Amino acid sequence: MKLALAAAGLIGIAIASAFAVQLFDRSEQFRVLMAAGDRALNAGDTYGAIESYSGAMALRANSMVSHLRRGRAYAAQRRRDEAVRDYLEALRLQPGAADPLLALAELYDSQADAAHAAEWYGRAADVDPQNPTLLYRLALNRYRAGQAATAIDPLRRALALDAGFDEAHYLLGVVLRDTQDQAGATAALERAIQANPALTAARDELADVYRVQGRFADEMAQLSELASSDPRSPRIVALALAEARQGQYGSALASLNAARDRDPADSHVTLALGRVQIMRAEAATDPARRIAAAQLALPPLEAALGGSARRSEGLTLYGRALFLAGEAEAAERLLQEAVATSPFERAAFAHLADVAEQLGHYADARDWLARFDALEGDTAPAGVRAARARRLGGLALAAGDPAGALVYLDSASQRGLRDATLLGWLADARWQTGDTAGALAALTDALALAPGDVTLRRLRQKIR
Repeated sequence: MKLALAAAGLIGIAIASAFAVQLFDRSEQFRVLMAAGDRALNAGDTYGAIESYSGAMALRANSMVSHLRRGRAYAAQRRRDEAVRDYLEALRLQPGAADPLLALAELYDSQADAAHAAEWYGRAADVDPQNPTLLYRLALNRYRAGQAATAIDPLRRALALDAGFDEAHYLLGVVLRDTQDQAGATAALERAIQANPALTAARDELADVYRVQGRFADEMAQLSELASSDPRSPRIVALALAEARQGQYGSALASLNAARDRDPADSHVTLALGRVQIMRAEAATDPARRIAAAQLALPPLEAALGGSARRSEGLTLYGRALFLAGEAEAAERLLQEAVATSPFERAAFAHLADVAEQLGHYADARDWLARFDALEGDTAPAGVRAARARRLGGLALAAGDPAGALVYLDSASQRGLRDATLLGWLADARWQTGDTAGALAALTDALALAPGDVTLRRLRQKIR
């Protein structure tokens, strides 16, 4: 009996030893295959890497790492479906791991699928909330996916962890600008430049924010800094246009003429020369000076149309210059060509409205201005849109469309405009559409503001 027990024990030990050896051999084979896969992947041999990782998975099916690394090999081959399958399996095998979440995010990020990338970066950030780079990537993809407001929180969290993160300050500035927080955008962009004075993208954005705020001297300071470090023509053009916006036409033209002398074939510079002359013409109160400045814009604009500058932009400026020079019919032809040229220049629609109104084509003027307003949408300030609604109402009334005029005039009135002319138009439109009581009420308000207005008094004789 004792011999039998001893024999059984020896057999058990032998079996256990054999099993242990087998386990050791499988573990060693797994390690060797994983190492071979890593070497192949690092060398760019993705097919060899996939073969090695697949062999490792056959030995250890519940290995998160082998699924993760084979997913990366598939991703390198641009086989997204296979990569996603392996990453999701790795996540199933180890639900709390950040690496599969980050791999999924980076895969979608590399394919410019910002919405899916943001989703996975968000889940990775939940696992690793103290990683400022991860929070920045989450914010960047939310912004790219059109979710600017949701990018603010991760950026603020990233900056709380790393106050010197210049790119996060820059992105926060862009996001705040797009969400209409101009003060916040200014502070963030200034902080980005403080952290990294060589961050030119932040200077570009800050100059634009200053311009929107009417801080033209600050805008010019940023543009001057950019031009000093990068004296190529786009920087010179940006600085010259900023000078022109401040009425410094002589300085702007001198800079642009110098740039044109250096490179006569640069159509962007000649286009800017024409634009500055147009700005000078628009600012002129004397008709003769306005016409003279507009005529000076024509030669450089004509030259620019033969160059590499966008044709629609050149046609728009040329048409505007013709209009300011007193050649409305020629301007209308050029501007109609501009809006038919892709990609069109949005300002061409507004300029066409001006031309059509001067020519007495009121219905056309209304239509062109309405299209311009739709293109700008809510990017235009509320006061600008209210004034535009007022003008659209006047044009519709002049075009014989009192019902359409009422829509625009009521909108302008609701936005706070209550001048005598608007109220007179409103009275006329109401009267023509059968609302005599409403017409009398609006006319009474108009006469209270301008009792001696001849047009209003004539309208009073008509409305009974």
